[in-house]
Amino acid sequence: MIIYIADPMELLQGQEEKKQVKIQLPSGGYLMAESVDFNRWKVVDICSTDPMDYLAERHYPGSIIGLEDIK
Repeated sequence: MIIYIADPMELLQGQEEKKQVKIQLPSGGYLMAESVDFNRWKVVDICSTDPMDYLAERHYPGSIIGLEDIK
């Protein structure tokens, strides 16, 4: 009997790492985002002490934003 178990390094080699950037918010917090295409970013995380940053309709994890949307 032969048992095949996938090598974890084999699985990781096929994944390409996306570049993440910090986008500064006017309140002093920032958004962690990764590039989707030219001038478009996907929000990955919000880091802020201002509760209004979490309630903003445009800045939620998974949303696609342009740099002109940050105000």
